[in-house]
Amino acid sequence: MNSKFWGNACTPVLLLALFVTLCVSSLAAGEPKTVSLKGKIFRSDTGEAISGASIILLDEKKSDKQDNSVEGKADEQGNYTIANVTAGRYTVSIRAWYKTQEEAPCQLLMATTVEKNSTVLVARDKDRFAQQLLIKSFSVKAGKDIVKDFDFACKSVFEK
Repeated sequence: MNSKFWGNACTPVLLLALFVTLCVSSLAAGEPKTVSLKGKIFRSDTGEAISGASIILLDEKKSDKQDNSVEGKADEQGNYTIANVTAGRYTVSIRAWYKTQEEAPCQLLMATTVEKNSTVLVARDKDRFAQQLLIKSFSVKAGKDIVKDFDFACKSVFEK
């Protein structure tokens, strides 16, 4: 076969491949590197909003050089917004404070929530009690903002 023929015939194909590669690269580069996470923190058993709760996304791949952890706070209606969340895997930590242990929604020694990979703790924090919900392996993907409500109601780890 004539190499001039193949060289000329392949040129348009190579140019097309280069064009497609550049287009895909520019689309990927235009994708937002961070997203926002917003939603509500509430109790499904009472319908009550958890006002003033702190919510922290703890970067599960944190290192000395990089930590993408971010935090926010729920308003009086339990609504929260966290901007500039980098794609990755996080442990979600939600904490609310109560004057007495009896006021804390969870009265169990070992508890979970409807969330997969969740643990609920109630502990004394100086002169008040904190209920903390931890959710491991919460995934954030780039490109689209996330709306996520978190249910603060607890249940026994022995319930099915």
